Amino acid sequence: MMHVVRDRPEGQTACACCGAHVTDDFRRVFGDENDVAHRCLACDCRARIQRGSAAGTIVDLPDPQDHPNRNRGRRVHARTDGGDVR
Repeated sequence: MMHVVRDRPEGQTACACCGAHVTDDFRRVFGDENDVAHRCLACDCRARIQRGSAAGTIVDLPDPQDHPNRNRGRRVHARTDGGDVR
């Protein structure tokens, strides 16, 4: 099996909106054509991300930045590095 390695600009491992760490897979699946994540689960809700907000697409659901209580699920404080919440 052949793996393609793409060169990424420095600092592209973070969400462009909030700066939280995002994985290569998250950027590849949800990011734009350059694998840039414009939003992540730390600053946006899953429904908006699944509709394209992480790729920079305008989504017709309320934005948690404009309506902060829209992103208050039970995992809102979950750590993005796989560690436990303390």
